[in-house]
Amino acid sequence: MLRIARHLLMNVSFMHDISLYHGKMGVVLFFVHYAQHSDNPLYHEFAIELLFEVCEEIHEGLPVDFESGLCGIGWGIEYLLQHGFIEGDSDEILSELDDRLMEFDLRRIGDRSLCSGLEGISCYIDKRINSSSRKSGILPFDETYLTDWKSVASTGSIPEDTKVLDTIIGAIPEGEDITFWKLGLNNGCAGAGLKRIRQ
Repeated sequence: MLRIARHLLMNVSFMHDISLYHGKMGVVLFFVHYAQHSDNPLYHEFAIELLFEVCEEIHEGLPVDFESGLCGIGWGIEYLLQHGFIEGDSDEILSELDDRLMEFDLRRIGDRSLCSGLEGISCYIDKRINSSSRKSGILPFDETYLTDWKSVASTGSIPEDTKVLDTIIGAIPEGEDITFWKLGLNNGCAGAGLKRIRQ
């Protein structure tokens, strides 16, 4: 575990990807859990610095999807808030992302997958409307948008955080030499470390 943490510390600054699956947002999730696991607050401080980098690097060209885009980053921020890793009002932190998401017509999304389609967007919307970190009683999405969402979203329940994380992490990389592994949560160092912490 320490080897994974050190490898990520040395290499995450070279990552240009800020996504939940493959980028810095996923590494943030690893480090907040590792800080708790190792009882070392320095890792938590590093995670917060990395989160600020993620927020500063969000730009209009990012897709809205869960794997590589805004919904995954937003879900990650809500995860941090709801599990007590950071403090704040999610409405203030995520209002611009919510507004951007409402520009997309959910009724026209044919892709139903978690990674790039409606299931991933639904995970984010559900997490936002059920957020314990929202200070106001006002929902983050307007009534028309939520009506559209309810009409097209899967009739099944939204997966819990543990199941979502298991899906994101996927397979653990093979081989002992972690320098050849990807860095992110999905089939990478951060995912391998987080999986071991959660076992």
